[in-house]
Amino acid sequence: MTGTLTPNARLVPGTVVCLALFSVLCVRAQAAPEQAAHTAAGVISGTVISAKTGQPLQDASLTLSNTQDRKRVAETKTDGDGRFSFDNLPDAKYALRASHRGYIAAAYQEHSGGISTAIVTGEGRVSTGLEFTLDPQATLYGVVSDDSGDPVPQARIALYRKDRSSDTGKMQHVNGANSDGMGNFEIAHLAPGNYYLSVNGTPWYATHRQPWTYPGGKAAGDVRRSPLDVAYPVTYYPDATDFNAAAAIVVTAGDRIPVNLVLHAVPAVHLSIQIPSPEPNQSFFSPQLHQDVFGSDDFVPVAMNYTHSDPRDPNSMLTLEFGGVAPGQYQLQVGNSNGQPGSYANIFASSDNSKIDLSSAVPLAEVSGKVTVAGVEGEAQGLNIALVPQQAGNRSGSQVEQDGSFHLQSVHPGVYRVTFTSPGHAMTVVQLSATGGTVDGHFLKIGSDAVSLTATIAETTTSLRGFAMLDGKPVSGVFVLLVPAGSSASRDPSRANQSDSDGSFEFPGLAPGAYTLVAIQEGWTLDWGRREVIAPYLLKGVKVTVPLHAKQIDLKDPVEVQAK
Repeated sequence: MTGTLTPNARLVPGTVVCLALFSVLCVRAQAAPEQAAHTAAGVISGTVISAKTGQPLQDASLTLSNTQDRKRVAETKTDGDGRFSFDNLPDAKYALRASHRGYIAAAYQEHSGGISTAIVTGEGRVSTGLEFTLDPQATLYGVVSDDSGDPVPQARIALYRKDRSSDTGKMQHVNGANSDGMGNFEIAHLAPGNYYLSVNGTPWYATHRQPWTYPGGKAAGDVRRSPLDVAYPVTYYPDATDFNAAAAIVVTAGDRIPVNLVLHAVPAVHLSIQIPSPEPNQSFFSPQLHQDVFGSDDFVPVAMNYTHSDPRDPNSMLTLEFGGVAPGQYQLQVGNSNGQPGSYANIFASSDNSKIDLSSAVPLAEVSGKVTVAGVEGEAQGLNIALVPQQAGNRSGSQVEQDGSFHLQSVHPGVYRVTFTSPGHAMTVVQLSATGGTVDGHFLKIGSDAVSLTATIAETTTSLRGFAMLDGKPVSGVFVLLVPAGSSASRDPSRANQSDSDGSFEFPGLAPGAYTLVAIQEGWTLDWGRREVIAPYLLKGVKVTVPLHAKQIDLKDPVEVQAK
């Protein structure tokens, strides 16, 4: 790449500048040979402004990268009027990114998932006069206290957002904090959106001694407990103990929103279970309590005591007592002989149900097998397998060994999407088969039996390219959605994208199959992961078939942009 730089811009390391006395002999940047053949006349310029105030931002940092190889081309800062310019650029497609203190760093017209608009230079392309808006960072702050107004130190605050790419409404944990000694907390660097908050804490004054029978002056069996034997249930903003009753915290750019939370102490429950005493030097998984928090299993810290019935007896039982448990629904995970979680039981903790019967515990499954990469000889390199729950639950994952074998332990019953990933490569599942489980396309239904899974995968190199047009003109920054059709319509997730500055778009790494392609104005504001929301737009969508082993598909006709 050859060219000159504006006063504020500079080439990144890797540029070679050759100087002779009183004259510039050459300015040469490392570039691909085909790029060097182009005339370096492109300009990308514009203004960085605050999305909240509309005012220009001085000293915002901008970086420019070539989208083909992701290498940084140049960088600059805005002047006093928020303006920037990159001059004498070869014809290419560029990714533009900006950052400024106190703002959310972002790519040009970036949306969720890191999807943004690339800038295309060349004859007839519009790449100047860009308006690059940055969102000021938002902050949630407040105090966690109890009913008496005393602060709750070391409370665990977790922040969640809905996964808009899924029609299941799954929540994703995105941030969190711990309260300090005075109950204060702050969660900063937040982008605009709707957030949900949970808080879990322990009363600093709590004592979890077992209730005792009062010996004198009372009726036989009169049970007394310490008034300090209390616990806090998990609490959801604004004041609920059921996450289904949680309210969204609506955050806009630059907000500082006070979020004060009150935890309510309730009498704690004492739970006891009996398990066989582990052998000397045997791996031992201490039973754990988990709780469903926004669809994910969250570990519950408890006070625990162990009692051996007779340490000298090889058939002795180990009694475990959990203290400091708030009444409610939990999952108890119990270990196996390998020192891993081996089974689980759903329990409701209450003072009337303090002894846990493990006879109904459900075994956790082990999933093992082998994967073959189609068209590649030799051993698998850098592969990982993941089981992604179709709805609520935690994902399971493992590294694939060089011989293609894998092993996942302690997998809960459910339906999972089977995925394989490799750094720098897009992989798709070509074939799945299983014993001990049921396969449906790319999904695996797991019960309590051990599963043997055989998979064939291939690198997906197919790219789909096209243009988004409105009234015969290309449109920049338009929401583009590729929706699986046919047998995958109800199972596989949709893929979102947006058009670049020349109206073009590209979906790389596509798996073979049938799709419907739509372009929608302001489509990012839709609940686009839900099929019923997108269904009306699909009627006017473009049908696309991706065959196996295809390299590149160029749409003959542009995709007409639909009004929201």
